[in-house]
Amino acid sequence: MNSRILFVCTGNVCRSPMAEGLFRDLAEKSGHEIEVASAGLGAMDGHGPSQNSVIAMKELGIDISAQRSQMFTPEMVDDFTHIFGMGDGHIETIRAYFPHSLEKTFVLREFIAKDEYDLNVPDPIGGDLEEYQLTRDLIEESMSSILSFVTTGDPAPGSRD
Repeated sequence: MNSRILFVCTGNVCRSPMAEGLFRDLAEKSGHEIEVASAGLGAMDGHGPSQNSVIAMKELGIDISAQRSQMFTPEMVDDFTHIFGMGDGHIETIRAYFPHSLEKTFVLREFIAKDEYDLNVPDPIGGDLEEYQLTRDLIEESMSSILSFVTTGDPAPGSRD
């Protein structure tokens, strides 16, 4: 089965669209065919990413402006092989409603977090561009460990060599 990755946040207009764009870009550049999407636990379908998310990502040469928000659905639990939440609250919610998702749900930074305070990616909604850039950078830090985990089962990048 091909890997299908879903990034989840609250509104699907800031954090998870950035994660989707970052991971898609990394997977393509590393030659992996992985389906990538994002959703929000409280999202309204059809909204574009926030302006500062788009700007922060364009700074890295990644265009997420065409992405559209979508509500997390029960079908997604079965359709995706890996689900990464931006914070432990997102994953706790998914696991509470879908206990069978335990082995496929992860907090985005859990493979690299130094401690519980480093685990969650803060929501920049309503913040200035600098807050979005910080959020983007926190998300980007986790991407290579996620790619390694998804492709090899080991979150240590380069461990498959």
